[in-house]
Amino acid sequence: MSDIQAANNTSNDEIDLVELVKTLWQGKVTIAVCTIVFTVCAVIYALTAQQWWTSKAVITAAQYQNTANIRSQITNLYAVIDDSSKINSILDRESLLNDYITEFNAFDNKKAFIENNEIMKKYADEAELTTDENKAQFISNWAKRISASQPDKKNQPDVYQLSFEATSSKLAHDLLVAYSKDISDKVRDELIDALNAKISYSQQILQANKLALDASAKQQLASELIKTNYALDMAKSADVTKPLADMNNDELFQIELGTEALAEKSKVLDKIKDLSLFEPKLGIIQTKLELLSQIKLDHKISLQSVRYLQNTDYPISRDKPKRPLIAVLGFLLGIMLGVAIVLLKSAFNKSAK
Repeated sequence: MSDIQAANNTSNDEIDLVELVKTLWQGKVTIAVCTIVFTVCAVIYALTAQQWWTSKAVITAAQYQNTANIRSQITNLYAVIDDSSKINSILDRESLLNDYITEFNAFDNKKAFIENNEIMKKYADEAELTTDENKAQFISNWAKRISASQPDKKNQPDVYQLSFEATSSKLAHDLLVAYSKDISDKVRDELIDALNAKISYSQQILQANKLALDASAKQQLASELIKTNYALDMAKSADVTKPLADMNNDELFQIELGTEALAEKSKVLDKIKDLSLFEPKLGIIQTKLELLSQIKLDHKISLQSVRYLQNTDYPISRDKPKRPLIAVLGFLLGIMLGVAIVLLKSAFNKSAK
């Protein structure tokens, strides 16, 4: 009994399959028309849709020699400060790389570039931005097309890929080059500002120490002059004109020098201008201040804050639209829709009967 039932089911399946093929064959024109229409529409769309190209570059941390130019300008700073690690931390290759990536991905930097770059201004003119909302949307959309990312964060944590998407290969390349230069200039300017701040801070500390030592030296000079004049008066009263043979330098008033020596000492003390005689550290501080004053950092100096493993390229293939894929999808969609129409029409006819 079960064998007979199985045979009947198999026979029914064969009949259904034959009917399906027959139905599809009868509706072949409908299927063909749908396939052709959708394929043609897909091809037209693929050919007319806005093209997008992405230019890329690969960077990593700079090498020591990449910052040699700026290091040579701050040699005097190294000579003045006691702890050079504070300068080295500013020039650290990892710090410069992190600063570059941070600035590259910063929305405000992207916005400034989009608003001021000549190529981007042409894009803005074509978009006819009439309202602030439209302008904000335009900037937001373009900002998403600029990025710095890590292709292999696990194995190459110090390697980043820069990318800029535009409507042609040349524009994508030119925009990435221009934006990268803007970021390099910004990192350089911030580095120089940090070094200038360090120089200014060192000068302020040295000036404060100089003022304190100046006051101390002046006080010592005035005290020494007063003691000398008192000793001179006392020597005159004691009628001591020449230095005594048995001199005691531990006395507060050195009358044993005699009036002649004391008078000359008083004149010399009165004429002293070099306070480093009383505070030798003043000479060292003055030398350091002169060294710092000679440092002139140039904001136009060449500084390579990152090293390029792959220079900015001209993309050879577009990212969007994927023309072959769109055409294939249009073809498949046309077939599926045609089949669906034929089957629905057949089912409707059967139910009507």
